Amino acid sequence: MREAMSVAEPSAQAWSVIPAAEKRPFIQRLFTQIAPRYDWFNRLASAGLDQRWRRKALQLGKVEPTHRVLDVCAGTGDLALLCAGMPRGQGLTAGVDMNQAMLLRALQKSARQRRPVGWFQGDAEALPFATGSFDRVVIGFSTRNLNDLDAALREMVRVLRRGGRLIILETGRPAHPVTRFGYQLFLYTVVRAIGFVLTGRLWPFTYLAKSVRQFLTPQQMVKRLQDAQTTVEYVPLSHGLASLFLATKS
Repeated sequence: MREAMSVAEPSAQAWSVIPAAEKRPFIQRLFTQIAPRYDWFNRLASAGLDQRWRRKALQLGKVEPTHRVLDVCAGTGDLALLCAGMPRGQGLTAGVDMNQAMLLRALQKSARQRRPVGWFQGDAEALPFATGSFDRVVIGFSTRNLNDLDAALREMVRVLRRGGRLIILETGRPAHPVTRFGYQLFLYTVVRAIGFVLTGRLWPFTYLAKSVRQFLTPQQMVKRLQDAQTTVEYVPLSHGLASLFLATKS
């Protein structure tokens, strides 16, 4: 894996509107900065719900011990490690991510937990796997960070076998306006404060809070998945605080 470059922190305007050409290096810089405390941040910022949502996603996505599973934008590997923790039978689990610092954390966790996962450094928009290689593809809390969402969705569907399922777990958009306002307020206050305490940096968590508000609605995401030749089921979790999309390849 290549060594991450040292770069200056972005300006105050950097997270407002990020041109497509600049988004990928911006995202890589962001996750390199927060990788050492990323798991702590997830647990505290979600009051532990993030792991419950991951387990629910795998349950509703009907991930089975014999499945070949790919975790895209695997980060520190939580989804992949949950899959690898099943009695595997003839199944296997792989994880792919572009960020070296996050992959290193995932590798350390899988070694510590003695869970077999094949880790790859690669691009979600050009996955290094043959067409039809996997029974399930999972991605957690990462679709809003992709440089070209449609290209990445096509790639994730491509590597699925026919009838296989793409499982997308994403930060939600509660339908009730009061709940939605309260959640966004929580993101901009408590979540940013937790991130700053853990890392000493505020800008990554300002971006993450804004990315939740600016991302697609569930209806728009369903349409993108239908355009990628899948049949889609949308499941709101915890009153819409998280969104689960189950997309079956036609």
